Order: sequence, then structure tokens, then C-alpha cells
Amino acid sequence: PHSAFRLAMTAPKRCSDLVGLLADYVERQLPSAIHQDLEQHLAECPRCVAQLKTYESTLSLLHSIRDEDLPKELR
Repeated sequence: PHSAFRLAMTAPKRCSDLVGLLADYVERQLPSAIHQDLEQHLAECPRCVAQLKTYESTLSLLHSIRDEDLPKELR
């Protein structure tokens, strides 16, 4: 597991520890206990909710880009 995952399992829940888990959270790749801990934190932390929404918006934008819209060097 990546370091943010290990931190989340062992350290007190701090925003800086949890940001690294957002991708796995969105993709539903976290173990259920960690997922629940993160959801509880999100229920109490507007800063992390804002970070999550920014991440989700970025993903949505990236998924909306068609290959033919990209410059050749990025395809």
C-alpha cells in the first residue's frame, strides 16, 4: 500500500494524511474501515470536502476530453 494508506491506518486522522487517499476513495478501492473513517472525516471537514470536489471535478473534466481534441504529443 502507498504511504498515505499506511498513515491513515496508523496515524491520527489529519487532513494532510487523508488527501492522499482521495483517489482510492473515489474509485472505491479503500478497505471498508478506511472508507468509513474517511467518510466520517469528510462529514466534519469542509476543507477536505472542497479538496474532494476539486478532485472529482478534475476527473470529470479529464474524462470529457476526446483523444482527437488533444495535441498529437499528448495522445
